[in-house]
Amino acid sequence: MDFDFFEFLDFSTPLHTALTIYAIIVYIITVIAEWRILVKAGEKGWKSLIPFYNLYISHEIVGMAPTWFILEVVFWVIELTLETLEEIVELPPEIALFFGSVIGVFTVLSEVIHIIKLCKCFGKGRTFTIGMIIIPYVFSAIIAFDRSVYTMPQNAHHRKEET
Repeated sequence: MDFDFFEFLDFSTPLHTALTIYAIIVYIITVIAEWRILVKAGEKGWKSLIPFYNLYISHEIVGMAPTWFILEVVFWVIELTLETLEEIVELPPEIALFFGSVIGVFTVLSEVIHIIKLCKCFGKGRTFTIGMIIIPYVFSAIIAFDRSVYTMPQNAHHRKEET
């Protein structure tokens, strides 16, 4: 099933209008929170606005090896290729299910590791980390706007930028 952004922006009923407005608000809060988190980590906030680059920078500030980022991009390319192949040729569903499952497990694992490391960099405990895994939009906004201070991990692959 293809995702059409303009079909997602559905104002045909009050429920659809409310859900669309809610999604837009969550997106705006997420972008602002990502901007502030990068600034707290000593990076330029605008880096949060560039797709893929924001993920790369976010992986750097928490000390994840660049390999994680590269694997995520490779898996996304594989996923897009599989979706294209399914439309062009009759790809057996077992193959798509296998690769989709592997990619899904890796993506979830990578994101959980990233969240754990991010919470650790900002001095958050286990309970906060669990909250961040369950409701990342809310808890990333808390990190962005609370008084927590970023502590660079020893294995971080970046240096703080001078502002």
